[in-house]
Amino acid sequence: MLLPILHLFNDGYLAAMPLILPFASDEFGLSLGVVGLLGSLLSFSGIILAIPAGIASARFGSVRMLSLAALCYGIGFLILGAAAGLVLVTAAFVLGSIAFGLFHPVAFSAVARGADHGRLGRDMGIFAATGDIGRIAFAAAVTFLIGLTSWRRTAFIYGIAAIALAAVSIAISGRQSAGSYERTRKGALDRSVLHNKAFLLSNAASFLDSFANSSLFIFIPFLLTARGIDAAFVGLFTSVFFIGNLLGKLIMGQLSDRIGQSSLFICCEICIFIALILLAFAPSAAFISILALILGFFTKGTVPIISTMIAEAAGEGGYESAYSINSLSTSIANTAAPLFLGILADYLGIQYIFIACGMVAVLASVPAAFLHRTGIR
Repeated sequence: MLLPILHLFNDGYLAAMPLILPFASDEFGLSLGVVGLLGSLLSFSGIILAIPAGIASARFGSVRMLSLAALCYGIGFLILGAAAGLVLVTAAFVLGSIAFGLFHPVAFSAVARGADHGRLGRDMGIFAATGDIGRIAFAAAVTFLIGLTSWRRTAFIYGIAAIALAAVSIAISGRQSAGSYERTRKGALDRSVLHNKAFLLSNAASFLDSFANSSLFIFIPFLLTARGIDAAFVGLFTSVFFIGNLLGKLIMGQLSDRIGQSSLFICCEICIFIALILLAFAPSAAFISILALILGFFTKGTVPIISTMIAEAAGEGGYESAYSINSLSTSIANTAAPLFLGILADYLGIQYIFIACGMVAVLASVPAAFLHRTGIR
């Protein structure tokens, strides 16, 4: 039960921290460029911390590392609430970035280690969905609390809650002996996973999937504007997209245990391709709202599928290594995709972002197709 709660807080806090920025920027006079840079800081740490997080998890235990992530969020929000200028605001976002970079490679390896045999996809889907619940709940609560109190008091409330969670989880981990989520061994990560063909194919599929899907939410509002659709519709699109996220993770996690990961992944990528091509030329708000649900379902439905593929390919002894390397590669994809796609749109037009992403989604199915030969279903 502890891991889903930590995931709910992690993704919720990751979504909530940028929502305080508009209020802080009014007080400090921050430019949009600075706001964008602070937002980028939150995901950049995945490139730097993915491998060290796996090593630390193998040595000290998953729960301790995830508790540390919660503690970083807590201290970051306290600093944000006390900030008197850009320096402390930046420090707060750096701590939030560290928390984000630590969390996912450690958490998914812990879920894989503790999952029941034959139910890994289901467990991955449920675990992934808790992050979306947290994202919706904490993002909604932050603006509500700011309206009731102030952005500084809201940051303090969030900080105290995260520190309390960290203290409880550290206490629980201290009482555990060699449980499912505790340390596996001391020393460096197992490098043999780099010679594992099934893992390399799974990781390649994951990289391409992340490149195709990670930036969609950044550019869709620009597409809506180009179509002459009212900006207020973006909120409706967001809600429908998040509903699709939840359904996709829960349903696809279940199906991956029954149908098999690689074949289901290929079906998802084909559906993503079709939906993106339709979205590029969508003529109306009603049609786009339907596509929002479909895209949300399939783009995030690949999360439990990929997580299960990685676990099946790596085997129990290689979870930390596999998820650390996978987190590193997806962070690179998430960082590179917006830059590449933004340049593409400047030259060819906004709709070509979605055509390009659709083509990359189809390309992601190629390494998944070869997984059948390695024994991954």
